Amino acid sequence: MNKSKLAVVLGGLGLVLAGCGGFVYTTVGGTVTGLGTSGSNTLILRNDLNYLRTLTADGAFSFNVASNANYAITVSSQPNLVNCSVANGTGKMTGDASVNNIVVTCVPNVQVSGTLAGMNDGGSITLNNNTVNPVTKVATDYTTAVSANGSFSFTNYVVSGNSYNVTVKYQPAAQYCTVANATGVADLNNPNAINNIAVSCVPAVPVKVTINGLTAGNAVTLANTTNGRVDKLTTGTIGIYAFNWSLLNGMPYAVTVDTQPTGQTCTVVNGSGVADITKPTAASNIVVNCS
Repeated sequence: MNKSKLAVVLGGLGLVLAGCGGFVYTTVGGTVTGLGTSGSNTLILRNDLNYLRTLTADGAFSFNVASNANYAITVSSQPNLVNCSVANGTGKMTGDASVNNIVVTCVPNVQVSGTLAGMNDGGSITLNNNTVNPVTKVATDYTTAVSANGSFSFTNYVVSGNSYNVTVKYQPAAQYCTVANATGVADLNNPNAINNIAVSCVPAVPVKVTINGLTAGNAVTLANTTNGRVDKLTTGTIGIYAFNWSLLNGMPYAVTVDTQPTGQTCTVVNGSGVADITKPTAASNIVVNCS
């Protein structure tokens, strides 16, 4: 075949492929608003082929798409400070003209904050916020560690309309802290309602155990059950250890072995009682003997 005939054949093949959509690509996209221009928000969009677009400011975006293909643009990763939704994100290309009517709108989230009072100097408390989407029922937990009395805030914001529930995850040593105004629904139109969380700490009785006889390379898990809450402690060495939660005066404690070490059996002595703030050492006389 001479060169001129080969060129005609290849040209015709290219037209056939183009007519089938094989090599003809165009773009589908639109605009994002509400993301801001400071670069403090990062939004990641995804198409149905799992290609990503990372956006940090308001403006236009686009994905490549075959001229006869379906498309579906969704949010892959939300920013922290705002929540973004996609309109006109799905459809089918009907030619090689670009589609640019996708609208991504971002609205501010709400920060959870409050005050901490009564914690001892040098103490540290870890708070947990459980937020739930009312439509999807998906729950997400965020934590923050607070090391001084005064104002605190969670780094992760809550989507307006989602519920929040702030609890104590880890108490400060020898103290018991409670949370007031802990639950509600984040409301962009009333953000101050989510800023009045009050955490108060008072002296409490530590629950401590002395572990004897645990062989090297082994680990034992203990559990302290108090009013239905189970506080677990795992260690791989002998010594004196405190459970995460100290107890208010009059609270019961019951320490048991939750998981035995391999090849050993551990027993608990003086494992149950009632916390007495006037005699706090009584809850520190618990002994675990392993053999």
